[in-house]
Formats: sequence, C-alpha cells, structure tokens
Amino acid sequence: MRITVAIKPNAELPLPDDRTLAEAGARGMMNLIYSHLLRRNASARRRAGMPKSDYWADAADSMKVEAAGKVGVVTIDKEGAALHYYGGIVYPTGGRKSLAIPVHPAVWDQRPAEFDPSREKLSLVWPKGSSTGTLREKKTGEPYYMLVAHATIPADRTVLPDDAALHAAAEDAMGAIL
Repeated sequence: MRITVAIKPNAELPLPDDRTLAEAGARGMMNLIYSHLLRRNASARRRAGMPKSDYWADAADSMKVEAAGKVGVVTIDKEGAALHYYGGIVYPTGGRKSLAIPVHPAVWDQRPAEFDPSREKLSLVWPKGSSTGTLREKKTGEPYYMLVAHATIPADRTVLPDDAALHAAAEDAMGAIL
C-alpha cells in the first residue's frame, strides 16, 4: 500500500531541498499511521479462545519511508494490509481446493499440512453440494479448521487515518523543519 504526498516549493523562500521536505512529510504521515495501527491492534476483536495475533502491530513495524524528488512515500509492507484496505477475494493457491481457516486455539498458527503428527489424524467433513466443510480431529470430532472455497474481504478504509489527517500530519512535519 503506498501513500504519496507531493510538495511544490516556493522559489522566493529559502526552503530546504525538495527531497528533505518530502521525506519530512512522509515521516509525519508514517508517525500518524504508526500510532493509528497500534490503536487498531489494541482494539482488534478476536474469536473466542484465540490468542491475540498482533497483526496490526506487525503492520506498523513493517513501514518504510522513501523520498525521491518532491515525492515522499510511506510503504506498509505487511502481507494482507492492502487486502484489508482495498478489499478483495482470496482464493486457494498451489492446487488446493479450499482455504483452511483455524477455528480451534490449538491450531491458530498452523496450516493443516503442519498439523502435529502426534495427534490423531484429521478427518474431512464436506457435505455434498456445500461450498464449506470442516477438518475435525478423528478421535473427538472437534472442528479444527473451517474449509471454504474462497473468502471475501470487504474494503475497510479505517485501516488508515483519513486523508485530511494524513495531509495535516505531513504539513506539520514539513512546517517543523522550516
């Protein structure tokens, strides 16, 4: 996900070079986005019994700032962040027929292929004509994964602060070096 801010320096005023101003603006936006993502992480809902993933804190820590000419760029380099912001559909890859969504705390960070072999094998329950199924532990019948053909992620513009707040943060940061 890229956010850019461009500035047009006034030739009559002794200003720092364009790159310095663009980098300052981008750093101002990055600081705002960082605190926004940490607040989002703290208030993130999770399914009952599942451990906290700290996904948005990881997204905040993945940010980078670049500046070239009059453009400053903040990049969030966390897999899935852009998907949450723009929305989209996730399909299985690698020849798989479904996505496996963990529904049991014991496997929240494992793919079915990584399932602990010391446990009983998993059994597949996929009702005929249904687009969803489950992987259950054979011995107890307890569901460990929900299987779906695809997942639709709705666009969520609250992943980032609004444009006015981003512009204000960039202007404040650029103003601080003048």
